[in-house]
Amino acid sequence: MKGRTVTEAGTSFKIERSRREGAEVAKNVVTPLVMVQRWSNAFLGVLRAFAVQMFPFRFVRSWTREKSGLAVVLLSLLLMGMDNVVPEADERRQLAEKQEQLARRIGSLQKEQDFLLFQKSFFGSDSKYLVLDLAAGTGTLKYRNRTLRTFGVTMPAALRRGLSEGRYVLTAKTDGAAGKRALVFQDRFAIHGRGFSGSSAGEKRTPGMVIGTQDLAALFYAVEKGAMLYIR
Repeated sequence: MKGRTVTEAGTSFKIERSRREGAEVAKNVVTPLVMVQRWSNAFLGVLRAFAVQMFPFRFVRSWTREKSGLAVVLLSLLLMGMDNVVPEADERRQLAEKQEQLARRIGSLQKEQDFLLFQKSFFGSDSKYLVLDLAAGTGTLKYRNRTLRTFGVTMPAALRRGLSEGRYVLTAKTDGAAGKRALVFQDRFAIHGRGFSGSSAGEKRTPGMVIGTQDLAALFYAVEKGAMLYIR
């Protein structure tokens, strides 16, 4: 009997200890959940105060019922803030590209306007003038709005790179045989024929563009000193 009593007492003690341990474990589990629920309710209160739209509010409320909703919402808000950085950088890059395109377009329009004004200035004049198209490698002799002659132009690459678009004035004419005849523009360059062997600007050998012999003869007698040439 005494042995049974001791055994029963030991069993009761183990049961009681297991009950206390189970209660402690339950407390440790429930307490964090209660804290999460309180934080969730507080966060929902903040959202209501700032008049958050219905969809985000329902989204938050449904996730908070799963005990992990608050963390998901906070993480989503954080990621939304991070996502805004990339579109802003893209917008700045796109804006810079558009500004560059606009600047190039404005420059092109300004050049075109200058050329049109150049041509307009000759509409009521009796002077002939020249137009050189570097990209096409051609030139034209013009009178008012009419084209009198079109000719091909060959020039060294170094001269092509050194010339800028715009107006030039014929400052000298070197007469003589075909190999010495030349039209000089502001001591910057000359127009002469193939096989040119003369000096185009006194003792200075000016870089030259080459045109056909017949074309050079036609230009030589068509324009006078002070005539205008436009490079485009």
